[in-house]
Amino acid sequence: MLGQRIKSVRKAKKMTQSDVADGIMTKSMLSMIENEKATPSLPALQSIAKRLNVSIDELLIDPRAVEMKQVIEKINSAASGYYAEGQIATMLAPYLEPAIHSYWQGQIYYEYGSALRFSDTEKGLYYFDLAEDVFKQLGLRDEQIKVQISKVYFLFFLRRYEEAYRKIDGMMIFQDVPLAHETFLDYQMLQAIRVSVINDNWSQSIVFLREGIRYMREKGVYSDVSNYHRLLALFLSLEEDYEAAEFELEKLRHFFLFTEATALDQILVDLTKGSIAVHREDYAGIREARERLIEVEIEACLHYIGYFEVYLCLWNDSKETLTLDLQSAVSKIWRNAHLWRAGGEYDHAMMLYALAFAMRAGVGLDRQAEVEELTKQLSPGHFKQKIEHTLAELT
Repeated sequence: MLGQRIKSVRKAKKMTQSDVADGIMTKSMLSMIENEKATPSLPALQSIAKRLNVSIDELLIDPRAVEMKQVIEKINSAASGYYAEGQIATMLAPYLEPAIHSYWQGQIYYEYGSALRFSDTEKGLYYFDLAEDVFKQLGLRDEQIKVQISKVYFLFFLRRYEEAYRKIDGMMIFQDVPLAHETFLDYQMLQAIRVSVINDNWSQSIVFLREGIRYMREKGVYSDVSNYHRLLALFLSLEEDYEAAEFELEKLRHFFLFTEATALDQILVDLTKGSIAVHREDYAGIREARERLIEVEIEACLHYIGYFEVYLCLWNDSKETLTLDLQSAVSKIWRNAHLWRAGGEYDHAMMLYALAFAMRAGVGLDRQAEVEELTKQLSPGHFKQKIEHTLAELT
């Protein structure tokens, strides 16, 4: 605990409470701090650290915080490989209690909440609240905004759009107090997602994403370059500018040659390539995306494999013999319904459209009512209209 560490350092340096407190606070207040009955303000703590001739980190960092830092770095390290959400939650669970007053405690809460996106979104929001409280107490404004942005995405997943809009409008983004680069890029990405989901306005999303990429180049910051180029490629393909979409993915491929892309980055790029191949009805591209996902053998990708297989079955020109069938493809999509139903608007819509497309071919009609009900949950726009049109052809 902080008070105990201050006391330990003070005694090791053979200083009295009066030696440390003089000119900073009363001796009695220092005594209360050392006995964990009071918490010093950040300026007071900085003064105490200076008086003790130690860094503030030596006073703030709890041994448990060191462990927390190590596990967070392991999860986020490119060298560690891919961790599924369930694995991440299991790795972080030992650090939820007892809580300590630390930046890393906030990070534990934040990463744990993020890992609950598919399994328990409401619980994830609860841990986001805990993370935000920690960062607020520590005066870490950028971290608070990062948590708020993640909350908005979770509300999108829950289809609680009005609540999400209110949170976006309520964010304190002061232009005269610059955000950290990563936080600005997170917020810019949120704006791009917002207009794509709410306004069905891919052109405006493209503008936001290009502004973000330009900002990265100007500041020399590339923390989210993969997601920016990947989503820009996706939105360009929705505008049917396939050449520009391929160019963005090619730039990303070159970027990966000089950096250590995580396994998740590679998977997301493969998914994006496959989705673009579906938009342009590129049979070979869809087949390649499916094969790449099969290679990684991740259960969380099963519904995407099924999604690609639906189009391979329906668009097969009989020039090759498929080792798969439409019924098994549909089954794969439904087997992971708990994931895509809790996912983003785009994934939700794409899975429903593939299911409706398969039903038009006579497969999966037993769950038509469920597809129709899930389609009603989508926000109005291009995807919902396409699915409703396909479903109308069944009657």
